[in-house]
Amino acid sequence: MDYVLGVDGGGTKTLARITDIKGNTVSESLAGSGNFKSVGKETAIKNIEKVVTESIEKISSLEGFSFSNACFGLSGLDSPKDEKTYLDLINASRIPQFLKKEILICNDSKIGLLAGSDEKNAIMIICGTGSNCYGINEHGEEAKANGWDYILGDEGSGFSIGLKALRSVMRHYDGRGSSTLLSDNLLKELELDDIPELIEWTYQEPFGVDRFAALARIVCRTAAEGDKRCKDILSEEAHEASLTVGTVVKKLGLEKKKFDLVLVGSVFRCEKFFKDVFEKKLKDRFDEVCFKPLTEKPVKGAIKLALNNSNI
Repeated sequence: MDYVLGVDGGGTKTLARITDIKGNTVSESLAGSGNFKSVGKETAIKNIEKVVTESIEKISSLEGFSFSNACFGLSGLDSPKDEKTYLDLINASRIPQFLKKEILICNDSKIGLLAGSDEKNAIMIICGTGSNCYGINEHGEEAKANGWDYILGDEGSGFSIGLKALRSVMRHYDGRGSSTLLSDNLLKELELDDIPELIEWTYQEPFGVDRFAALARIVCRTAAEGDKRCKDILSEEAHEASLTVGTVVKKLGLEKKKFDLVLVGSVFRCEKFFKDVFEKKLKDRFDEVCFKPLTEKPVKGAIKLALNNSNI
């Protein structure tokens, strides 16, 4: 039997899926982050290699196994240099021994879009650990915005929300900022006794953006308790995410056209204070936008690309 491999290497987790040539899933495996900018090159490729080998071992022995095609959608792949880094890491691992053909690699935003929409005019935004937006129009033109990781970008992400939450707590602690329920809620959630312990938690090694991104859930919950600062943080980040989408809409010339907007990422689970605000801002600007929550795993888009590259 011929097999196809799809890999979704995200900022928090990496998922590999093996299918037959008709796209039917036969195996999956999950591991930690596959983004070398978030967890380092050694950890990233270790997780990517792990999901590939474990997914194979669920259906076969590693010896003699091969894929007819493979596609890797990877977060943090934002430039030609990033592409070379990922290819060098993959080629130095055990993965090439399982490949019949040269692999396809792309940013994870592309596989998310393909998993969520079949329309010719479509955009996808990720608001998860990080934030990224990618789209394509009926002429085959592509455009992106944001996705520059936690120092240069990532507005609208869980990390950005978590960082603002921590800074708000410190401003309250100093007396530089307004009162917020976040101080007590964060300490309780993280099982810490006081603010000095929160400082230690923040700067502990190893650094990982997913640790900060996880705080977005606490911000949403605290907003639901009526905390003004949390509501403001979520509204600010929803605005930033809407600006990112608006930029891609303009680049693709879709301002007056109907297009799908696929929503990906855990931050959209905060419906009242993030998702609803985000959607209203875009609906006010673009009458023809069609919001689509991603119901499939993004790895499905990697499988689509791999199958399209197949000559079977």
